[in-house]
This record gives sequence, structure tokens and C-alpha cells, in this order.
Amino acid sequence: MIFNSFTIYLIKHLERGDRRYLLPILLTSLTLGGCATLADHLIADAIITEDIELQAKPGIHVMSPHMTMTNLQPAEPGDQAKAQAIASELEANIQKYRQVEAAVADGYQSFPPEPAPDLKEIHYINRELSAQEQAAINPAKPGALLYHRSEDDSLKLVGAMFTAPATATLDELNQRVPLSVTQWHLHTDICVPKPLWDKKEWARTTYDGQPLYGPDSPVSEREFCESVGGRFAPVIFGWMTHAYVTAEPANGVWDQSFGHSHPPKHQHKH
Repeated sequence: MIFNSFTIYLIKHLERGDRRYLLPILLTSLTLGGCATLADHLIADAIITEDIELQAKPGIHVMSPHMTMTNLQPAEPGDQAKAQAIASELEANIQKYRQVEAAVADGYQSFPPEPAPDLKEIHYINRELSAQEQAAINPAKPGALLYHRSEDDSLKLVGAMFTAPATATLDELNQRVPLSVTQWHLHTDICVPKPLWDKKEWARTTYDGQPLYGPDSPVSEREFCESVGGRFAPVIFGWMTHAYVTAEPANGVWDQSFGHSHPPKHQHKH
């Protein structure tokens, strides 16, 4: 691929950390240009946050080795109405994706690319829309869709996921979806394959059959991750929250416990 001056300009901005608005354009440029290796590297760099301190940060708690969550905050006037408006707009706009084939046709891809057979909740991510959420969420065009795997292996649309930068403050998260209504979460200490979207790598398991990569893996230490050829992500994808607008969670649309489970912290021989 021969880079034009515009592409090089974008890369320089990404290297300086100015990714919020340029990332969607750059990824499109690289993908269309056929530079898959560089595109994968930049995507990984963009969604992985290396330097971040979470342990002593007020307003959040560590739920598990791979999950850090915000605490529910006292309700403020207008919180419920704002959250309901977001949910209503979202529900109206994702009905067309009840069949996963429609989502794929619109640019959504499963992540991980090769979901484990026992993984019940599967994320379908639109890279461009997800990158745009670094600036703001758009209920009409969510960055990720959520599907539940049924007993017959079919996928049922249950909702969508919104994201925010890993460096976002609690006030910034609250402006997106109120913290009195939902809990935002981070996926932390995750081991991912290189290249990031390699289906064969994602299918690798530990010696006892558990996923080697991703939030359902028992791997949570950099040294072990890198020893098996993976890339360690202190935080991946940034803050996120789920809206189960086409499901029926016991605690409502913003019930973050719906579909989440993570393994205990221990390492496995490979």
C-alpha cells in the first residue's frame, strides 16, 4: 500500500494520542487500502489502554479480575427520563438487527471473532461506530450489538452496548448515561491474541480447555500472556455499559449483571 499524505497525517495524530475524531477515518482508509497488518496494529493500539490507575479511584469498585465497575450514584432530577429516552431510541433503531445476518451486512463483527461454544452473550462490534463513541454515544447507531446464544445455537438480539474512553471521568460517564441508572464497567487485565482479529488464535485454549484469550479467560497477568504470544491489555475498549432493550432482565434494561460472568483469578499451564 502506498500511503497518501492524508493517511500519514492521521497516523501522526494517532501516535500523539489524538484519536477521538481521527480513528474512524483512519481505519476506513487503511481497510480500503488493503493494509490489514497495520490496520490491526492501530486498532489494537486504539482500543487498549496501557497506563491507567484504577485501584484507588473513588466511585468505582473491582468486581472481578477482569471487571471494574462504577458505583450506583444518588439519582438527580431528569436521570430516569434521560435513560428512558436513550433506551427507547435505541430499541427503535436496532429492531432491524434481530437477524444477526442483517447486523453483519451493516458492518458488525463478532468479538471475539471465534466465540467459545459455551459463551452465551456475544458482542457484535462495528469498528467505525464504536470508534465514534469516543466522542459521544448515538442511540440510533450503537457501536456494538448484544446477542444471546440459545440452546439450539441460534442468536437472539438482546440489546446493545455503548462505550466511552478509558480515561473518561465519572462526570463524563454520567453525561452519557446517568450513573444513578446504570453502572459502567471496564474489562481489565485481558490477554488478547496477535493479530487481534485472528479467528484461529482466538480459538486457542488453556490445557484444561478454558479460553486462552478474552474476559472469560483465567489469564490475568502480563508475563503469562506474553509468554504464550498474546498481547496484554490493562484495559480494552474503554468504559462500556449495556442496554438490554430487547430482553427482559429481572432488574430492568440497564441491569449490568445480566449476561456477565467472569472466572476467578488464577493462571493455567498452556
